[in-house]
Amino acid sequence: MFGYSLADVSRFLNVASTHALWAYFDVEREGFDVVHDNTWKEGLLCGSFIHTPIVHTIHGPLDEDNRRFYSLFLGDTRVHFVTISRFQRDAFPGLNYAGVVHNAVDVSRYPYVEEKEDYFVYVGRFNMDKAPHIACRVASDLGFRLLLAGKVRESGEKEYFERFVRPYLGNRIKFLGEIGEEEKKRLFARARAFLFPLQWEEPFGITMVEALACGTPVVTFHRGSTPEIVEHGRTGFVVDTLEEFVEAVRRVDEIKPWACRRRAERLFSPERLVRDYEEIYRRVISEQETRIWQEYYQRLARIGV
Repeated sequence: MFGYSLADVSRFLNVASTHALWAYFDVEREGFDVVHDNTWKEGLLCGSFIHTPIVHTIHGPLDEDNRRFYSLFLGDTRVHFVTISRFQRDAFPGLNYAGVVHNAVDVSRYPYVEEKEDYFVYVGRFNMDKAPHIACRVASDLGFRLLLAGKVRESGEKEYFERFVRPYLGNRIKFLGEIGEEEKKRLFARARAFLFPLQWEEPFGITMVEALACGTPVVTFHRGSTPEIVEHGRTGFVVDTLEEFVEAVRRVDEIKPWACRRRAERLFSPERLVRDYEEIYRRVISEQETRIWQEYYQRLARIGV
C-alpha cells in the first residue's frame, strides 16, 4: 500500500536508531553542556542513556500516535521540550516545556515587491488538508486570476487533483506544476495575496512566512498556528467560514506590503530563532547546574557532613 516492505522499515529504524545512539554516546564522552535533539523518536529514546540535559524540538503534529509516544515523558524533567507554535504546546499539556520557538526563513533572500500584479497564488501540497480546491472555488466565483503550484506525483495527489482541481482550470486559473525555489519567491512577491485555505490543525505553516517575507498578505482559516503567523487585518486575514474567506479575498488590497515584510523580519528571522534557542540553552544549563549542587548537598546531609 505504501510502497515499503517490512524489511525496508526495519532497515530504516536500525540505521536511524544506531546513528542516534552513537551520536548520544559521543555527546556524553565529549562532555557537552546540552544537546539539542531535532530528530524524531529514535533520538529522544537514545537520549535516555546519557546524563547530559536534552532540548528536544517537536516538529511534527501531535496526532494520536505521537501523543501516545510523548505521553511516556509526562512528568519527566530530564528532557526539555520545545514546540514550533503555541498551538502545538497547548494541544498537549503536561510535558516539561522549555519554550516555543517559531520556525524561521532568511527574509533577506526573499524579494520584496510593493507593486503587485493582478493574480492570487497557491503554493503547497494538493490534498484535502491543504484544500487548494477552495482557493479555486473562491477565485472562480470572484472572477480572479489564480496561479497554482506544487507537487502532483503520488497517487493520492493525482486523484485529488483530477477530481477537485482540474475542473476549475482555464484562462483565469492555471496550474504551473512543481516550481523551483527562486520561481516560488518571484511568484509570491508579485501576487496580490497567498490563498491558504488550510483544513487541518497544522503546527506551523512555513509558506505563510515566505509570503509575508515578500510583502504578500495571506488569507487563511483559523486552524492550528495560523493566528500566530498572520496578524488578522494587518498582514492578512484569519477567518472561520467560507463566506468570510471570500470577503477577505476582496479586501486584500487593504493590507500594506511593508507590514507583512516587517512582521516576517521581527518574528520569523534566523536571528530571532537563534536568540530564542540560546536563551533556552542557558536556562537549561543553569537548571542542570543547580540540580547537581542540590544533589551534592543532599548527599552530604545524608552522611552527616
